[in-house]
Amino acid sequence: MAWAKWPPFFPREHISFKILDLIAAIPYIRPQKMEYVAMVHARSKILVIRLSSLGDLILMVPMLRALRSGSPGAQIHLVCKEKYAGLFEGNGFLDRIITVGRGGFGELIELRSALDRERYDVIIDAHNVIRSSALFHTLRARRKLQIRKNEIQKLLLIRGKANLYRHDTSQAERYAALARELGIAVTDEFEELPVPGSAVTGAQRALARAGWAGKSLVAFAPGARWRTKTWPEEYYARLIGAVSRRGYEPLLIGGADDSAANAGIARMSGAAPLDLTGTLSIIESAAVLKECRALVTNDSAPLHLAEAVRTPVVAFFGPTVREFGYYPRLARSRVLEIALSCRPCSRNGARACPYGTKECLSAIEPPAALEALATLLEEKQVLP
Repeated sequence: MAWAKWPPFFPREHISFKILDLIAAIPYIRPQKMEYVAMVHARSKILVIRLSSLGDLILMVPMLRALRSGSPGAQIHLVCKEKYAGLFEGNGFLDRIITVGRGGFGELIELRSALDRERYDVIIDAHNVIRSSALFHTLRARRKLQIRKNEIQKLLLIRGKANLYRHDTSQAERYAALARELGIAVTDEFEELPVPGSAVTGAQRALARAGWAGKSLVAFAPGARWRTKTWPEEYYARLIGAVSRRGYEPLLIGGADDSAANAGIARMSGAAPLDLTGTLSIIESAAVLKECRALVTNDSAPLHLAEAVRTPVVAFFGPTVREFGYYPRLARSRVLEIALSCRPCSRNGARACPYGTKECLSAIEPPAALEALATLLEEKQVLP
């Protein structure tokens, strides 16, 4: 079938890259030319490549901070998608953020030419997909590192239910390992995501307009990039109503794509939650979450954004599992999941439920979520 005849809802570029990403995950098909080095020179010029997604970029922040503290005189540049650049607003660990749009072939060629002129000393591919690998393998640098992915283990766990994971390693730790390969220490101490004053002001203004400044807030993020990972909307509505009746002020957050669904949940709840969906930047969302007692969410980016500012979460995990590295990291956070023989069924929730039931999430009913949230809210607040 010619590319031009593919239907518009099946983007040819997306499909071609996904096929290549699968091939890229098999180490013996694509030879690696890497030099693992003892340390970074004090005046090194470092490029970190991580195009997406938001959750991964949040989990990569400790590694970026370690690069800065371990090489204060170095220049550190990050390549990521434009829509995620706001996460790093006001940070003190990056000298430059280089953004891309959709990351198509033409854009990558132009980006590669611009990056080649920078003459980097160190290149870190923290993504290891075909697009980032195209940059990683064709750019010149004295030292190169590429994150090790566990696609074979994932595939065996998803398709054959054979668990070959020896340890439950968080994705944040996998990123930290890249800095350690360069001889840079990464502290195990939890460090908050830096939130600039402008974002704090924006968050406070949004809460003040609703008359909710200083109140006991519980946030809800019902959306996710893939619908298969979402707890049922009617369950969110029932939980929001129950939380409101207990004296907390519920608020909804999410991106512009979540606006319609969140508005429907707000109506169903009967609780008139403050709906901030699509009105905040990424870093303003972090500032709002910092003001909340807890967040209720799916296995999605808001989980990691909330924890990055020390707000604990109640998270629903269905098609994905702990071994993939995206479980909550704060000791106070809670995960709700049920044991089913079909779990996990997907690397990231992109595949539809093979049985069409989403039982892994629909079987987690609101009373169980309310109990987990009540336990979290009643605990003495302690650092992780």
